[in-house]
Amino acid sequence: MKDGMKITTNKNWKSAKPFFTVVTPVFNRHDILPRAIESIKKQTFRDFEYIIVNDGSTENLDDVIIPFMDETDIPVMYIKKPNGGVHTARNAGITQARGVLIAWLDSDDEFVPSTLAVFKQEWEKIPKESWDDYYQVAARMKESNGKEGTLFPDGINELGRKEAYRVFHRKKTENLESQRVSIMKENMWPEPDGITFVPEKNIWLKLEKRYKTWFTNEILLIYHTEGIDHVFHSEKKKNVQYVRNSLWGFASQLNDWDLIEKLSVFFEDAFKYAVFRKVLKHFESLPTDGRYDLKKPIVKILVAFLFIPAWFAARIYIKKKM
Repeated sequence: MKDGMKITTNKNWKSAKPFFTVVTPVFNRHDILPRAIESIKKQTFRDFEYIIVNDGSTENLDDVIIPFMDETDIPVMYIKKPNGGVHTARNAGITQARGVLIAWLDSDDEFVPSTLAVFKQEWEKIPKESWDDYYQVAARMKESNGKEGTLFPDGINELGRKEAYRVFHRKKTENLESQRVSIMKENMWPEPDGITFVPEKNIWLKLEKRYKTWFTNEILLIYHTEGIDHVFHSEKKKNVQYVRNSLWGFASQLNDWDLIEKLSVFFEDAFKYAVFRKVLKHFESLPTDGRYDLKKPIVKILVAFLFIPAWFAARIYIKKKM
């Protein structure tokens, strides 16, 4: 046990290394988690292990997870840890992963039966001598109402790295990815003090500067929308912790910015950073450890020019959202 972490494995957790590690971070969702687990049980490709990370749930999930561990022939690890945010739960899963590729199943979603089989087939389409150039396979998903994600254009896998990502980032829908475990172990999510959510994008943008992605138009996940809460799009009230998390996330994205992405996204992130910085300063003094600081001079100049519109937007945000 480390830092309050408790790890339990079932009888099928053996020394042999599987091809896939599947990780589900979960906080509560007692009534929804069985749907994700059921989709794991239906996988047609069976050379995988399954890690469930309970991130300090206040609901009792043992009565869902333990019976599944006892009855299944799948190697299962159950990690219980103090609440630290989904990024810390992902890191816990990566640390224990033994597979070649890792796939992420959110606790409110479900794989299709062929998810792992297709991921393996697609990975093996990459010439073996080029495997070191790739860090993931990206697939499509569909919403539970049947709406499908945007198709990747024909020939995307023949494009160069930068051009492929330019095309990829034009898509407005969510994707399901499976990454190489060895690369993820070297590039885990940061766990800054006082921050309870670090965006996935924090890692993906970093890895896109070095590695390629293989794309497939197969639909491999059913995406459910219970409890979804996006920045600037939810009508739910926000708290100061949400503002801290958002400000840190935008600062991190701007500090790691690469022109692979659209400039419109760059200006949008800079504006949101300026707004959230003013919102947070309304409630508390900014810390002196530099966690929200911008590193690039051009970004600092842009944010300074956004002072007046950000000030007005922050006042509106505080009135409507806080």
